[in-house]
Amino acid sequence: MLTWGARAYVQYGLYLILFLLAWRRGDAPERVLAGIMLGMVVVDRIYHLGRGTDLLVYHGVDVVHLAIDTSSLLGIGYVALHANRFYPLWIGGAQIIAFSSHFYRLGLVEIQTTAYQVMSIIPSYVQLLAMALGLACHMRRQKRRGNYPSWRRYSAPSSARGARSLPAV
Repeated sequence: MLTWGARAYVQYGLYLILFLLAWRRGDAPERVLAGIMLGMVVVDRIYHLGRGTDLLVYHGVDVVHLAIDTSSLLGIGYVALHANRFYPLWIGGAQIIAFSSHFYRLGLVEIQTTAYQVMSIIPSYVQLLAMALGLACHMRRQKRRGNYPSWRRYSAPSSARGARSLPAV
């Protein structure tokens, strides 16, 4: 059985494998998402290796973790809204939960540590699973159909397309 520390290193290895696989077999959305997810791990590890004390904690909220989750939410959210894929929405939903956990911790004086850890840690497993499944589906779809658009195409506003406006009354 894996210990808590060993579990983390297995997860880090899976993020690295997904990143390398996305770089080789994925398109832009897969590469960006895998890069964001691996970047979260790398920045977190650097922070924990370089940190001597908990100087960056405000009312129980680690400000660096909040910054990591905020920047990741913005990047993942952009991809989720613009990619021609469904799975980034799952990754974004999990990131919203991780991001919200910091405000949950900030808003409550008495908080059960387990609840906070579940809200901030478990979403990473959902993201890992969604990324792996999404990348596998992308590779299968690309093999069956060939290349397809990575990003959604939005139509121009109706006035730009020359649509008729309603007559003035």
